[in-house]
Amino acid sequence: MSCDHNESLGRLIYVTAQDIKNFAEKILQPCGLTLEQFHMLKNMSEGSGMSQRKLGELVNKTPANITRILDRLEAKSLVRRYNSPEDRRASVVKLTPEGQKLVHEVFSIFESFSTSLTEGITEKEQQVTRDVLGRLSRNLHLMSPAFYSE
Repeated sequence: MSCDHNESLGRLIYVTAQDIKNFAEKILQPCGLTLEQFHMLKNMSEGSGMSQRKLGELVNKTPANITRILDRLEAKSLVRRYNSPEDRRASVVKLTPEGQKLVHEVFSIFESFSTSLTEGITEKEQQVTRDVLGRLSRNLHLMSPAFYSE
């Protein structure tokens, strides 16, 4: 992608995010994972597990999407769901040993990807980018609180 200085910031962010997502999906394909599935796995605690609701909040997915993704991960023996001891209506999700192993393997691949992705970009420039993206995100939340409260 070439950088057109007249192109809107929103468009540049969108195109770059799509490029990163497509590249990440190619990295994950041999592991039998989608980016969405890996994002969920890496956000799960390795120890005691977490509620499905908490996991949904962490990965910004609706309950229906969380259930669908967890069904697929459970079929791959990467996670296991248990009834919550505190609330019979809730589920606790835990990584299986296979899931923990896969997360560690893929995480190291992504660390290398991240290093290559940011090559030639100073730490200061990376921090400015983080700050700007954080402000854009906050602005989005302020513009539409009802959208984010679902």
